Amino acid sequence: MPEPPIDEPFRKRFCHDEDPRPDDERDEYGRDRARIIHSAAFRRLQAKTQVMGVGEGDYHRTRLTHSIEAAQVGEGILAVLERRYRDHAQLKNWLPSRDLVLAACYAHDLGHPPFGHGGERALHSRMAACGGFEGNGQTLRILTRLEKYSDGQGIIPTRRLILAILKYPVPYSQFDAKMHLTKPPKCYFDTEQEIVNWALDHPFTTAEQHTFTTALTDGKPAHRSLDCSIMECADDVAYAVHDLEDIVARRLVSMDEVLQALQGVFKEFGERIGSAQKWNPKRRLCTRSYGIASGFRTRSRRS
Repeated sequence: MPEPPIDEPFRKRFCHDEDPRPDDERDEYGRDRARIIHSAAFRRLQAKTQVMGVGEGDYHRTRLTHSIEAAQVGEGILAVLERRYRDHAQLKNWLPSRDLVLAACYAHDLGHPPFGHGGERALHSRMAACGGFEGNGQTLRILTRLEKYSDGQGIIPTRRLILAILKYPVPYSQFDAKMHLTKPPKCYFDTEQEIVNWALDHPFTTAEQHTFTTALTDGKPAHRSLDCSIMECADDVAYAVHDLEDIVARRLVSMDEVLQALQGVFKEFGERIGSAQKWNPKRRLCTRSYGIASGFRTRSRRS
């Protein structure tokens, strides 16, 4: 008998485990990824944008194209980690699989409404007294409750996928609702308390659970899983790059204005930003932006 994987407890599914179909070569995370790709919630992302409506042109990104791009960046981050820690046996064994990273990146925006934070705040202002609305909390609800793969259990995700998309592991009730009448706190909904308790129950000690779910920095939970950190970094890199591309393509700013601003902010890159290349300007912008986009993470404007 082969040894069970080191993360065997994290492969358990909420509500119940399932026997794989005969001749199904996928592991648990491969099934998570497939269920997200074939979900109605994933398809709905094609009609959601950050600012512009989908009828305004065919160049700008939607939440769907962004999620696909974030997944590609996530794969690259995982490859770097695998190469960097290939001789560190324990850490290497705990790195997420490619399927898990893709599943988390595909799923990370499922609960976000159209028009970014403006849409989120509009919904929350109407629901503040009824449990609130927060896009990341809605993602957890979709995966574990609403998606029609099952009857009331969402896609029946694995424990590790739940933790990979749980960016803010603090319930809404821990915040003062009067302080968040128009802007939601970074949280999950109290209706999913049982699910979060289950996800944290087996792998973590009571002290670890307390730290993971209560420590706050600037009003936001301070901790998240390694898998979630990879997903969030991929998200930040992807949107920083495509925001630059979109505003230039729509002629909201010129290429020179973007390069001048970047050179002023990222002085450590010096003449590498905007230096002469054999590629065309659009490709040069994309490539250069990718190289510096990680710097935008500390200036993130997204949740």
